[in-house]
Amino acid sequence: MPTTAQIVAEITDGNGYAILPNLIPSYEAAAAREILLKCSEAPLVKGLPARNPATGQRTVGSLLHRGVMFECLVQNPALMEIGEALLGDDMTLSSYAARILEPGAREMGAHIDYPYWAMRGPFAVRPALMLQVIWMMQDFTEGNGATLVVPGSQRRGVPPDAAVFAKEAVVVTGSSGSAIVSHGLLWHDTSRNRSDTPRVSMLINYGLKVIRPMEPGIAVVPDEVMERATPRLRRLLGLDFAESLRRDLARRYKG
Repeated sequence: MPTTAQIVAEITDGNGYAILPNLIPSYEAAAAREILLKCSEAPLVKGLPARNPATGQRTVGSLLHRGVMFECLVQNPALMEIGEALLGDDMTLSSYAARILEPGAREMGAHIDYPYWAMRGPFAVRPALMLQVIWMMQDFTEGNGATLVVPGSQRRGVPPDAAVFAKEAVVVTGSSGSAIVSHGLLWHDTSRNRSDTPRVSMLINYGLKVIRPMEPGIAVVPDEVMERATPRLRRLLGLDFAESLRRDLARRYKG
């Protein structure tokens, strides 16, 4: 596998994304997939999973409420190394959800990621404001809704053009337990799920600490999660923001 520096360079100056193969065993991915499918039918007390009947896609949120497995996945060492190299060791968690494409689900529409879609462009590729991770909870194939990307599109610094996307997009396939890491400016979309089974992925967005999380309540987690939270998870939840700013000020005005 390429080095972290090479992956970060690819995300920024190359194709805009990289595939990290087999970060977890396929049986762990399968176990997570089954939990997510059950969660999509058994919502949290505070709300129903989002369903989009127009596209045939479902979203399951609040993954830090779903068990220790999901706390570990969001802190995967390989992802942390890449994310911190790109965004700094005080990066924060912006969103964490699962996406389920039902059989027959269609594309959701080419897009760039938060916070870019909430800002006025054009955008600079540096510094990156967001890193997206797409966990493959099963094999991604050309027939079951694998991710579509336009390689190098992050360098254009603008939202997708539908005609250009249709012409230049490629399908990113991979094996269960692998992950795609990409720049927030990369043009991407889901493809159609032409299989007879749901296609399940997990989407994680990590951001610069000064970017407001896309999910306002991302740090509102059960007490038991906080009791076992690692220092890294606390940083990801933005719980040491004030202390991090003090460190920044001390470095800026040192001497």
